[in-house]
Amino acid sequence: MVVNKIAKYLNQHLVGNVFDSEEILAKYAGDRSVVKVTPKMVVVPEDTNDVRKVVRFVSQLAKKDVRLELAVRGSGLDKTGADLGKDILISMENMDKIQEIDERSRLVRVQAGVKLGTLNQALGLVGLTVPINADPEDTIGSLISNFITDSYAGKNNGIYYYTDCLEAVISTGDVIQTTRYSKRGLAKKEALTTPEGALYRDLHTLIDDNYDLISDLRSRSTVDCTGYQMLTQVLREQGHTFDLMPMFFAAQGTLGIITEVILRCEVLPESSAHFAAAFSNVKDAVEYASSIKSLNPLEINLYDARIFGKSADAGKDPNIFSKKFSNGWMLLVAFNDSARKSRRKIAKCLRNLPETAAAIIEDEGNMTDFERIKTALNSFKNDNLRGERAPILDDLYIPLDKVPEFVKTLKSQEEVYDMELPLMGSTAANNYCIRPDLRLNSVEGRQIAVRLIKDVAKILNDHEGSLTGGSPEGRTKAIAAYPELSDAEVELYTKVKDVFDPLEIFNPSIKLGASLKDTVKNLRTSYLEDITR
Repeated sequence: MVVNKIAKYLNQHLVGNVFDSEEILAKYAGDRSVVKVTPKMVVVPEDTNDVRKVVRFVSQLAKKDVRLELAVRGSGLDKTGADLGKDILISMENMDKIQEIDERSRLVRVQAGVKLGTLNQALGLVGLTVPINADPEDTIGSLISNFITDSYAGKNNGIYYYTDCLEAVISTGDVIQTTRYSKRGLAKKEALTTPEGALYRDLHTLIDDNYDLISDLRSRSTVDCTGYQMLTQVLREQGHTFDLMPMFFAAQGTLGIITEVILRCEVLPESSAHFAAAFSNVKDAVEYASSIKSLNPLEINLYDARIFGKSADAGKDPNIFSKKFSNGWMLLVAFNDSARKSRRKIAKCLRNLPETAAAIIEDEGNMTDFERIKTALNSFKNDNLRGERAPILDDLYIPLDKVPEFVKTLKSQEEVYDMELPLMGSTAANNYCIRPDLRLNSVEGRQIAVRLIKDVAKILNDHEGSLTGGSPEGRTKAIAAYPELSDAEVELYTKVKDVFDPLEIFNPSIKLGASLKDTVKNLRTSYLEDITR
């Protein structure tokens, strides 16, 4: 077979390994999304040079009209199917080295496959951290590619703020290191006769030619990761600088493959102090959350109390509030200032609590109860378990003042679908999720999944929200996100893709290239645990 010959050829030229056995391929056919795509081979590179060789090989084949698509995978935690591919899947699992920690400058250089939890454990030994509250198994490359909005982002600004620069392999197999260039530095870069020079020239021309549209995108208040909206951050007029780095955020591996990253760190803060507050309705909860934002909490997370009712049915009942709030809403608030300052802030929060609400402060006597809140949430989300609540509506952007009306409209959809759709998420970062209870092993369940994505996208749009505010579209969200774009926006993003990837080797089946037909065809029919690594 041709595939076997390609796998053998690559194995002969790479330090890492290439696999094409059915058993191994099956383990890379799924992620946390509702999609399943089996690759023809899996490449596990050991270093940047391995990635370069694979990309260059595929690029040379494409010039001869032999098309192979390249997809990139971190830990397989993507919820939109963006880290799946039908031809060659590059798994960054062995590119997981922490290359250098500069304690004095608070910088760390890592390979893109290093996991957030592993990195923060190492940084913790020298009193530093990258303050991102994402899955500890998620890789740094994935956090950037999927531009994850974490619940700490309201205070700490998220992964973009902590990324200093990155290294990436572009479609020719060349390596670039991003830097913020002045006008003079950009002119020197554009004068190069290399593929990197052409990339800078073409992108700069594209930005100049679409100045008005890009200015309009930059001025919009709605947060949206659809397409390549980070194009708006490349040219910074105030400082007269040009930086390619933003283009790799939310690109999901479609513009190049991130191989190394330099991150800024913070001093490891004191442990967080928490309190929970219960409200009879979402309006009161939202108004209260808005009122305490000025105190700069680490987190303000909102939960429909029905979530805990479902968890209680499974034996995971946090049981910290009376039954009168069982159909209400809960806020879980955290501060990570000094212990004394956090106590003062919590005291101020409680003085402003409405009389109709109730609150409990975490202390040594009830730590177990607060831990049960976390386990109850994990029980409800049911990640990685049979009969899981499908993550088709995670990372939604909703402006805080629009949440009550959004919830009201969402209630009407519960009647349409005969299904509870409780909302949860971060009011500080305006990032929310809805986990419907679906059975993807039935045709009806898969049909409902597609309809829900479209219906919720429309409701979000009506409430100044976005389906892709907290992470980009991949395969699943693309079916509803792109119909909302103007022709001019689609044309702009298509040109961006062409500048970076003219031969369309970087996963052209996601984002712009995703289609309803292909997404529906690839919806998995088995449970999540059966297909993930």
